[in-house]
Amino acid sequence: MPDYALLTASGRDRPGIVSAIAGVLLECDCNIEDSQMARLGPSFACMLMIRMPEGLVSQQLSHRLHDVAAQLALRYDVQDLRPEEASETRTEQPKHLIHVYGADRKGIVHRITRHLAEHSVNVTNLHTEVIHHESPLYVMMIEVEVPPCVDVARLQEQLAAIGSDMDIIVSMKPKDDARF
Repeated sequence: MPDYALLTASGRDRPGIVSAIAGVLLECDCNIEDSQMARLGPSFACMLMIRMPEGLVSQQLSHRLHDVAAQLALRYDVQDLRPEEASETRTEQPKHLIHVYGADRKGIVHRITRHLAEHSVNVTNLHTEVIHHESPLYVMMIEVEVPPCVDVARLQEQLAAIGSDMDIIVSMKPKDDARF
């Protein structure tokens, strides 16, 4: 029996979504160990890695979430995770933050992430936003894991060159250990 589950849910944003989901999880004696939640336009999406109590299986949790999901018009899915899969999120590889700023245009995410993938750099978190002012400003923040075999200084130079080519600013720095 799996010790963990991955719960994903999405729907039109409204107050109470997180509270309702967390309430069902609490009633089922589940613990939220890791999560990402965000509003995107009119929608809200979340991913939660939860530790399941002994005896609870993902189908039972899915059944318990049904009424809340129906009331809030949420689409959701619960997938089993083995303990070793859940621990894969905790890595010892150094983390770095990449910041991108510039005029909004197509292809920025693809060009930067393609270069990262070509160097086996893993994207662990990515956030984009267009800030609408007189001229729209595109902002992207990426958290990455850089394998030891990658020359970080060289990677920074390459990303800066991509930025120059695309007329955007790309910077990279080590991430502090502090989460908040």
